[in-house]
Amino acid sequence: MLPVVDTYGEWPRSGEIDILEARGNNYTYASGGNNFDFSALHWGPNAQNDGYRLTENNKPSLHSQLGDGFHTYGLEWSEKYLFTYLDNILHQVMYYKFDAPLYPQAYFPSADQNGSALTNPWASTGRDNSPFDQEFYLIINVAVGSQNGWFTDGKDGKPWVDSSPTAKKDFWDARAQWLPTWEKDGSGQMVVDSVKMWQQC
Repeated sequence: MLPVVDTYGEWPRSGEIDILEARGNNYTYASGGNNFDFSALHWGPNAQNDGYRLTENNKPSLHSQLGDGFHTYGLEWSEKYLFTYLDNILHQVMYYKFDAPLYPQAYFPSADQNGSALTNPWASTGRDNSPFDQEFYLIINVAVGSQNGWFTDGKDGKPWVDSSPTAKKDFWDARAQWLPTWEKDGSGQMVVDSVKMWQQC
């Protein structure tokens, strides 16, 4: 989920809520494939300083792969807490209680690598849940690859290196390796049964 309006500035200053992230790889993938549900909150003064490591978690999908059938990926969000769950609220993936301002908890540096000062973009709100105190919209997507460490360089047959200037081409050139795994049994697609939202009264 992303904010309707970037109230506090560009990503991740205005926040991001990842209800579910999963790799399409199967259970043999060392970093967790489609048998793990990952959830995270992204927040920080700039892209190089993202506090998500304090607000992330993952859970196994209970002896199955996420593509075996329909699942419920849920989010319960109030001004006091936020949690994500898989199939029912008893199987929480990530829970975060807004009981103190986020910025001081991350111990961000006073300046970034180029010497620009970093400041708390939420200091004036007086709310512990900033930047998660605004309207967000839902995104449902299938992402391919990445150059941000989500797939570890040199592991599990990854056919590109994140820092390569030709990473996307390297990935595409290796399609004989990975494309057949997408086409098997229709596993290279996302099927959505329904999306439901309720607003707290």
